[in-house]
Amino acid sequence: MSNKDSYKRKHRYLDNQITRLEKTNSHNRELITNLKKKKLKLKDKLHTEIKQFGRHDKEFRNALAIGS
Repeated sequence: MSNKDSYKRKHRYLDNQITRLEKTNSHNRELITNLKKKKLKLKDKLHTEIKQFGRHDKEFRNALAIGS
């Protein structure tokens, strides 16, 4: 499994957790905020990895579509 797949899987998991908490547990804003920060950091790591391996790689460019 590539790092891209791992990032996408973790990103999707965090997104689902945030959605669930926002619907059922909106009083715990700190937890929701922390999960959103983790999600952004994960996306930043993906962007960094994309830059390291080159912008011309179509597979990595398609990975940018997560969370957008």
